[in-house]
Amino acid sequence: MLPFLAAAILNSAPACQELHPQETPTADGSTYALAEGVQLVFGRDESVDTETDYGQRAMLYMSERGVVRRTYYSAGARDSSAMTPTFFVHCGPHELLILADVGSEYSWGFRVFAYEGKQLRDLGEIPIAVREDIYLQSAIPFVKLTPHDQAIDLTFTTDVYKDPGGLSQQQLAAKDVRYEIGTTSVREK
Repeated sequence: MLPFLAAAILNSAPACQELHPQETPTADGSTYALAEGVQLVFGRDESVDTETDYGQRAMLYMSERGVVRRTYYSAGARDSSAMTPTFFVHCGPHELLILADVGSEYSWGFRVFAYEGKQLRDLGEIPIAVREDIYLQSAIPFVKLTPHDQAIDLTFTTDVYKDPGGLSQQQLAAKDVRYEIGTTSVREK
């Protein structure tokens, strides 16, 4: 179990409880300590960018005996200016589930990551946002996570926009939108 999680978990704590790990801002993102010698960074590292894979990323760093090495980096989030994570502890089959809002002037949706045993996995993208005033904002505050078996149902508590800012952007009623987060991927149901 992650050390920072131990203090947040009580016997009666509900599944998929939101967690607020300490954030250290960086020049283009933030760093979060997940365990002793384990740092999760959301930001940009141009040294791994390519012509087709660039932008903000999730990156996992391990430190052993004074040597820090990157053990994982996700695909880039294109022209995004930010990836803003929200953390959920003991959510279904995942020790730590991370929903990271992606966007620039408005939200483009969010990426789903799972952290287990010093490994980070990118489970996929959910292209959903909500309208607040005139702008599309993160839908993460309106997410409802319901674990069952080896999966998590992800639904919304308000109407949403699918493919925000895209050519096929459409408004959908909350009752009509449902995703399933499995052990290795996200799929629309």
